[in-house]
Amino acid sequence: MTKKELIKKAKLRVRKMSTDKLDDDLGQLVEVALADLSRIGVCESHLKNISNPLLVEAVLLYASANFGSPENREDLMASYDMMLTKIKGGGFHRSKSCEAD
Repeated sequence: MTKKELIKKAKLRVRKMSTDKLDDDLGQLVEVALADLSRIGVCESHLKNISNPLLVEAVLLYASANFGSPENREDLMASYDMMLTKIKGGGFHRSKSCEAD
């Protein structure tokens, strides 16, 4: 899944149907989520074209928690943090095999 497709999914997740300047904000949140996944050690090859549902869900959770002012932001961020924990143990980390990418 490309970054553009992730942004489209994020728009759907936050129930944003119109196209306007707020799309840029949502795109920035997707970028931040991808940077955070990289920060915790997810191999770059997993982030270029995301296909794993855990990674997709992490990006969507982050966007949902930080777009606008959702009433359940704390719950969404707790879910995001739990997803990061799952990802950390899921074999996505940089290793010698990732260095070849």
